[in-house]
Amino acid sequence: MQDPCFYDTTGVLLVLQHWRTTGQARWIPLLDTKLLSRLASGRKTENYWPVAVAQEKFYCIILKGGDRHPYFPRPLLNEFGFHIPLHHAAGPKKQSRRNEDEEMTAADDDEEEAEGTETTRLEHSYALTTLLQSLTSDLVAATTSTAAQRATLASQTLQADKLLLQLLAAECVEGEERGMKALEIVTLMKDESGKIMDAAAKVASRFGREVLRSRIEEMAERRAVGLHDDGDDGL
Repeated sequence: MQDPCFYDTTGVLLVLQHWRTTGQARWIPLLDTKLLSRLASGRKTENYWPVAVAQEKFYCIILKGGDRHPYFPRPLLNEFGFHIPLHHAAGPKKQSRRNEDEEMTAADDDEEEAEGTETTRLEHSYALTTLLQSLTSDLVAATTSTAAQRATLASQTLQADKLLLQLLAAECVEGEERGMKALEIVTLMKDESGKIMDAAAKVASRFGREVLRSRIEEMAERRAVGLHDDGDDGL
């Protein structure tokens, strides 16, 4: 990784974004080791000694118990993939009622939880992909970039748009009342070929969201003639 990284005393790995532009640099978390799934049970006590950040992974030495420094002989390196910590506001809990609500099946609860988990996974993936895309974009803009670096940037941009398509589908499932958020998702797409926008219109149509489909097509037409998206009108 060609960007400055920092591992702080609270166990968070951060990367310095936009550091090549004066006054724009900011630290962005790449991984919060306190949230690793291996610690979810609460039965493990361990710390992580940073060694390297490369290939979208954090390489470290795991220190067990109260150890604060590596011991001899040096243990093997462990690696953890990046996972940007996101804060989600807890939605209102459903009020239980004596009749219908108490008869809600466990299968329904499991289905809602699975949908929320999938959306959260997509949001995490999108946050990470767009961060990496911005780091690559800064590199390409500030240096004599290689063909491989430009190809990486194109791939990251496309991957971000594909994740937005999946998030759009999740919003369409929620119904017409989520129309504004669905449209906001579309405005984030960076596709210049028009293919992703076409796919977004098809997603809206598939779920019967014809008003949304019409707005997406209007947005695609504006982009085709070089106009900016407004995204302000209601659906």
